[in-house]
Amino acid sequence: MTARLKTGTAEPISVMPYLDYETARSLLINQWGDDALVIGGKAHKASEMTLKGAFAPDGTLGGVAYYRMSGMVALLGAIVVTDGGRGMGTALFNAVADEARSQKMKRLRAITTNDNFEAMAFFQKRGMRFMSMFPGGVDAFRAFKPGLKEFGMHGIVCRDVFELELDL
Repeated sequence: MTARLKTGTAEPISVMPYLDYETARSLLINQWGDDALVIGGKAHKASEMTLKGAFAPDGTLGGVAYYRMSGMVALLGAIVVTDGGRGMGTALFNAVADEARSQKMKRLRAITTNDNFEAMAFFQKRGMRFMSMFPGGVDAFRAFKPGLKEFGMHGIVCRDVFELELDL
């Protein structure tokens, strides 16, 4: 898959399966403090996920998508980019959605927390809709991710979970 950089240049972003689980794990730890992902109500390690990597024209890794197929739903665990605003996240999202469609999945599902406005905006711009809210859901996550801080992004108490879906 090829995508255009956000800057409007003609330089393509390459997205392909990614097998360097140690680097993928490190990206998660650097951004979120651990490598546990909670999707579909279960905790998963990066090594249990399917990965796609996005690469800049010079071959530099720009981000990784962590996902898995379950039943008729593609579960997006995370998109982690090394440097936002270059189209890497969008390229990864689109590649996962395309793969889900090719495998005849009905929906693409993601979750985020009440403090992560950036993720809410990102997912909605790509057609996802809020399907569920789980008040206090972060408390359940803390059993899997004890490192979750009480205060998340923007100094907001991190406590609720939102589930978003895209019909495929």
